[in-house]
Amino acid sequence: MDQQVFLTGGSGKTGQALLHLLSTDERFAIRQITCLCRPGGRADRLRRFGVSIAVGDASDPESLRAAYGGQETVIHLSSIFHTGAVLAGCVRMKRLIAVSSTGVFSRHRSNAGAITAVEREIENSAIAYTILRPTMIYGAPDDRNISRLIGLVHRHSLIPLPASGRSVFQPVHVTDLASCIAAALGSPESIGKSYNVPGGSAHTLREMVTIVAGLLGRRVRVVPVPYWTALIALRLAKAIRPGLRLDTEQIERLREDKSFDYTDAARELSYTPMTFPEGVKKQMHGMGLL
Repeated sequence: MDQQVFLTGGSGKTGQALLHLLSTDERFAIRQITCLCRPGGRADRLRRFGVSIAVGDASDPESLRAAYGGQETVIHLSSIFHTGAVLAGCVRMKRLIAVSSTGVFSRHRSNAGAITAVEREIENSAIAYTILRPTMIYGAPDDRNISRLIGLVHRHSLIPLPASGRSVFQPVHVTDLASCIAAALGSPESIGKSYNVPGGSAHTLREMVTIVAGLLGRRVRVVPVPYWTALIALRLAKAIRPGLRLDTEQIERLREDKSFDYTDAARELSYTPMTFPEGVKKQMHGMGLL
């Protein structure tokens, strides 16, 4: 795979997993990777992979135009809403791999329509694109979803489940997402296509708690919290702590099933993701809990 790659979002969790894979797996040997890094950003997280660093802002076309070195392949892991700037700033790119979200299908996500519009912008460009849509991403010790669930089960014996925990989730481990990105990088067949990238198994939130508790050897009691009770509790919590990073939309999305078929990714990108029990066990090892 003798090519030069320009990467946005390299210091994030998915970017770190991808850089680790590309730097350690001989199947993905790349001649040169240049990572975009904001001024004052986490360049130290990038230098350890031996990449080149270009200072710029993925949300600013002019900044990107100055930082971009003409690489034909761009992997865009920064916010999908920065895509317009990437298309305008990386003017000589011929191949784009963009990570979007299965949130595009949500009935309770206010920006689902905006995600659709961004994907259409990519599809209508003259660039050979691949769009990957992961579900909830987990696997890093400090992620903002499954690591919090693990910590909750590890510390407490009573676990409240908003919206009663009956909806289905299919979170994807960050290393599986990274492998799918790398596979798309080397797959001409993936050009002009979009793929759902979920995890290998789907579970209700209640089942996920049970799986985590079992791996930790913990006995926990699940306390279902009705939807309206959860909403009232959230509003009270935000009144007490105005900076709380939760909103009613997140509670609404807990009532929505989030399982997705990945047959196309399996067939065309050899995508074989871990099941949730496998992935969460791997994450617990990384957190020093197993």
